[in-house]
Amino acid sequence: MILVIPPIYGLMRHLVFLEELAKTDETDANWRSTSAGLVVLRLVDHWMETGSTGGDSWGLAAVRDAVAEIEETTPVRRILASAVDAIAEAKPADISAVIPRLMAYAKSLEYDARWALAVDVYETILPHADPVADADVVITAHVQTSTCLRALGDFDGALDASRRAQEVAAAANDLSGQLRGRLVEGRVSISRGNYPVAASICDEIIEASERHGLLEMKSRALQDRSGISGMTGEFEQAIQFAYAALPNAASERDREMILLSIATGFSELGVIDVARDAYLVVLATAQDQYVRWIAAMNMMEIAGRQRSEPVFDRYRRELANVQLTSYLHAKFLILVGNGYLQFGRRELAISTLEEAIQYSREKGLNHLVFEAEAALAVARSEARVSASETVGRVPDGIASVAEAIREMRQTADAGA
Repeated sequence: MILVIPPIYGLMRHLVFLEELAKTDETDANWRSTSAGLVVLRLVDHWMETGSTGGDSWGLAAVRDAVAEIEETTPVRRILASAVDAIAEAKPADISAVIPRLMAYAKSLEYDARWALAVDVYETILPHADPVADADVVITAHVQTSTCLRALGDFDGALDASRRAQEVAAAANDLSGQLRGRLVEGRVSISRGNYPVAASICDEIIEASERHGLLEMKSRALQDRSGISGMTGEFEQAIQFAYAALPNAASERDREMILLSIATGFSELGVIDVARDAYLVVLATAQDQYVRWIAAMNMMEIAGRQRSEPVFDRYRRELANVQLTSYLHAKFLILVGNGYLQFGRRELAISTLEEAIQYSREKGLNHLVFEAEAALAVARSEARVSASETVGRVPDGIASVAEAIREMRQTADAGA
């Protein structure tokens, strides 16, 4: 299929879609879905500016043809088709009928880890949504924009978006929205390595959520608090925070991320069998690409620590062929370098860790610079690295969590 963009749609907007198309082969399924998304957004632009869908049925027909090129089993086809139908049936330039479809499209892009495209969709919505009448939509769009920009390494942009979300929520007297914006602000602090500030923000949100009965928000803040504890080496506490968040998880993705936190805590404590069980549950059940990447990275790390080179290489090759976020790519390089050291490939470990340091500096990931430098110092010391062993006894404070994870693994295996 040849992508045709009528002049009425303009050529300066949605450049990120054009850039994505330029680096994708036309035979690729992603090319068809991206091109369809682009023409739908062009149609929205023109419709909102003129109230017209092209002057006759040709505009809608062309966009529908582009959407029809997407594989039938792909959820994005249904989402985009629904958006076009909503435009055809709505009053001229009445964005209210289309916004839910565009929000769903942006979310689907996030699930596929196509954050730059998702940001473009949110930025298409925001100029047309009323911050009073559509406050929840505007807050969500700003929150998700912050999340996507943070994943792309644009921390300043992420912080700006989080604060815009809080401003809209404050104007709407929406406490939950204010806390959502505050939470993503805290996550920017986590990404920048400012853990004391991030912990303070989480504690503030946990307290406010508890006081006002906002249990899902409390769960999200507990989850982030768990992550901070893990990053500061308090792994038993990290597991406790995460398990406390599990009953009120706001979504299936939140549940998956909580399980990742629990698994990582057990892994860091050396309780590898429980950690592996949790990661395998996530790999078996997770729908979110980002979540699967994290689980795969940690399975790779476990394989390195236990000197299982074939398993390590399988996950390494799989992850090397995908476009990770800046944070995950830097972390991936560190884990690969550490893995090479476990297998006695010291020179390769050193060069990989040097690459991790340079990349982390370029992206402003200061805490990962320190982590990579510490790993490089070990690699250059020529000290003998021993394989990790599974700890036989789980600490008493998290024994019930370990048992719950084992039961989840059994359930996942039974359903496989």
